[in-house]
Amino acid sequence: MQLRLIDLPRDFTRFDRHNADLTNPLLVDARRRARAMGEARGWTRRVHTDVDRALVILLSGLAPGEKVRYSDMFPALQARWISVERTVQALDHLGLLDDDRQSTFDAYLEHKLDGITPGIRRDVEDWIRTLYAGGPRTRAHSKNTAYGYLNEIKPTLLDWSTRFHHLREITGDDIQKVISSVHGNKRDHTIVVLRSLFDHCKKTGTIFRNPVARLRAGRKHYNLILPLHPERVSMVLDAATSPAARLVVVLAGIHAARNKTTRHVQLDDVDLGNRRLVIADINRPLDDLTYHAVLDWLAYRRDRWPNTANPHLIVNGQTALGHGPVSDSWLSLIVRGLPVTLEQLRVDRQLDEALTHGPDPLHLAAVFGLDQNTAMRYANAARHLLESLAERHTPDGSAGTQGSTTGPSTDRPASSR
Repeated sequence: MQLRLIDLPRDFTRFDRHNADLTNPLLVDARRRARAMGEARGWTRRVHTDVDRALVILLSGLAPGEKVRYSDMFPALQARWISVERTVQALDHLGLLDDDRQSTFDAYLEHKLDGITPGIRRDVEDWIRTLYAGGPRTRAHSKNTAYGYLNEIKPTLLDWSTRFHHLREITGDDIQKVISSVHGNKRDHTIVVLRSLFDHCKKTGTIFRNPVARLRAGRKHYNLILPLHPERVSMVLDAATSPAARLVVVLAGIHAARNKTTRHVQLDDVDLGNRRLVIADINRPLDDLTYHAVLDWLAYRRDRWPNTANPHLIVNGQTALGHGPVSDSWLSLIVRGLPVTLEQLRVDRQLDEALTHGPDPLHLAAVFGLDQNTAMRYANAARHLLESLAERHTPDGSAGTQGSTTGPSTDRPASSR
């Protein structure tokens, strides 16, 4: 085909449907495939219409081999109130999208690394990108880990940038000066971040000597786990009024599900006939409260999004038109204003299991899929609470001094859940 002499941006805002070439083979094929894609994803009639209008605007004058740039299409679709997100999905599915947007991660790095001297910045950027995306011999970490590490070390990098041009100039005395200014868990976390940075630089050969090679973080100190009062747990269920909020609260408070686990539960994980539920690869029985919460949510989901093809149990207005899970921010939004957080409910449920069935870490690991260190932590907390409760009673069985009445209640019945 004839190559383009000059790659100029397209002005789709001046599109006139009367002059559109609706017989363009590329457009005809795209409209057919987009319609099939929408049916598979459960798109509503309005979304189908919006995407079809967008394809006519963008593809009627497109030549074979060309793609639509995001920066060109966005102004035209936004001016006509056409869904940009669904159009992007369709074009990407058809292989016709040239996504020239700057990623949020790149924008974050550009903002956070501003002010750092170029020599240090190159090594730090390569380190953060490796943390985020992984490398040949490095596993990828979560986005929150990469963001947290950079936020932790940025003040130190800005200080070093006023005195050094490269990380190879950093000595052990400079490291000691940094860690001597922090204490406790923050000190240990700072050592972990510095070790990660300089280990990466040593591995990639950008420094000659690792100034943190002999530093070791101390053992992490956890706060004592205390149980929630049963009345506060009951208040959470009363405050969770929507079907989605009630289901999320039940999964956290009864099955100790983390937010990520809740977001990724599939419809196939729920077996209503046998009253079973798979949470974090553990097949668990469905109690009455969870059973009715699931039924109420499924009825609401069926009425609200009858055509959705999303395989996840929990969906919203955005994910019902696709196949992905709901976001963590949306999950936090629907339970905003509750007396306690989902994390507090999850922790309290695991502690309640240890108090009810005894501080056995093997039992906790089997029930909730905990690693050995976490299971030991809950078992030790339960053992401490049970011993403290026993010390408050006299040998003849009568209650002795109960101490402060404002403390947490540990002698709740086994049926509190």
